Amino acid sequence: MKFNKINVLGWVSILMLSISGLFFKEELSIIMTGFGGLICLLIGLTLTFYKGKKGSEKH
Repeated sequence: MKFNKINVLGWVSILMLSISGLFFKEELSIIMTGFGGLICLLIGLTLTFYKGKKGSEKH
C-alpha cells in the first residue's frame, strides 16, 4: 500500500489523539470522552484508509 499525504495526515491525527489521551486526559476531556472523541477518531480513520481516485477519474 502506497501512502500519500492524506494517509499520513490521518496517521498523525490518530497518533496525536492517542498521545494526548495518555498524557493530558483531564485537560482534554471534551475531546477524549463522549461524542467528540468518536468524531475525531472517525475522521482520523477515514483519512488513514482513504484510497483516492483511480484511472481516468484522476485530475
